[in-house]
Amino acid sequence: MKKSLYMLLATSLFCIPTGALAESGQPTITAELRPMQKIMQTRIGWMKDMQTNLTAMKYAEVGKDAAALENQTGLIGKTLTNPLAKDLTLKISSAATAVADAAGKQDGNTIKIKLAEIKATCDECHAKIRDKK
Repeated sequence: MKKSLYMLLATSLFCIPTGALAESGQPTITAELRPMQKIMQTRIGWMKDMQTNLTAMKYAEVGKDAAALENQTGLIGKTLTNPLAKDLTLKISSAATAVADAAGKQDGNTIKIKLAEIKATCDECHAKIRDKK
């Protein structure tokens, strides 16, 4: 009986550290995002923040995020070679400008309409360019 107990104890002491090392010793594989994926994630972050801040009536924060979105889409839109992508990106830029202006006036209804317009433009771009295969 003592031999069985010692054998079980020795096996347990060997297996537990090995199992723990096996789980933590493996590197996590994360694929590096392409530049456009990073840009899109930043945009969706701004959109989520604007929705959250609009609900909380933090118009200054909505205006700040809208200005950042307008700036980024304006700069990138001018460099795109695909005419449809350029048109849609600049459309987002102009809607973001309208959101920033409405935020300065604390006009929640206009902000909601323009955010919906931005979302629709994003969906259109995804349908026509990104998801097209």
